[in-house]
Amino acid sequence: MAQSPLDVWTAIVSQATPTTLEKLSKFVDFAEPPEFFDYAQTQWNLQQQRNPDSTWELLVDGQLIFSAVGHPSVLNLKEATVLARIAMTGDPLFTTKLLRRLLANRIWPEEVPADEMLRALSILEALEDPQRLAMTLLKFSKFPCRMVQSKVAKLLGRVSDSIDVLEELFQVPDARVRANLLQGIAQRDDLEPFRAMIDRGCKDQNTRVSAFALAIKARTGHGGSKALLKMRLNAKTGDVRDVAHFASSIVGLADLVGGAEPAVAPAVAEVHEQAESHPDK
Repeated sequence: MAQSPLDVWTAIVSQATPTTLEKLSKFVDFAEPPEFFDYAQTQWNLQQQRNPDSTWELLVDGQLIFSAVGHPSVLNLKEATVLARIAMTGDPLFTTKLLRRLLANRIWPEEVPADEMLRALSILEALEDPQRLAMTLLKFSKFPCRMVQSKVAKLLGRVSDSIDVLEELFQVPDARVRANLLQGIAQRDDLEPFRAMIDRGCKDQNTRVSAFALAIKARTGHGGSKALLKMRLNAKTGDVRDVAHFASSIVGLADLVGGAEPAVAPAVAEVHEQAESHPDK
């Protein structure tokens, strides 16, 4: 159920200082506030026009943009990403601060909400190459929530230089973690250091894991893997076919699936094969 503008503002300003609230009250009627996302975008545009009435700097300095972007219940992922991208034009370290803000004044990991962590990781994935955040991401890979682990695995698969770290993630029992790790690895130019891991993935009992591994090998020109993937794409079992379609499209084998790209990961029947849930669902 969508929250009212008043509920959204209440959540966003819950930790704001009295000084920030006093300054902002001169521009915003907190009894009937505007939609926060629209308001923030308007203030950014006014800031770009050097309009002295813009409150954008107040929203940033008062931590309200951080609060809004990192709070999954007040903005959807698209809106949060838009505001985060705007904020990064003035502060390139915005995403770094967003991740570190998760740990501020909280006991790790008990007091860190999984939904907030997923939101921050999703924004990081959408905005930039997380190479410089690899050490922070490594800490998050130990978080007890498997959904968080799978998201971190995808990011570390893209950027981590430590084979030991990636091997450890590949040993996680949850198949989502292994599949996402391979999905991240698939985005690299040099796959040679991960050949052994990819080969093991081809033999994985989980169809999503093996589909990603086969798709990676097929993209490198391995004929046998491409043949097996084609068989799965024509399988009568819907789950097997859908997962193969998804993996082929994500890895870059559009020719195998007729150029079509699925909008979301396929749903699967068994719990251990569930596709990664969207943080906003």
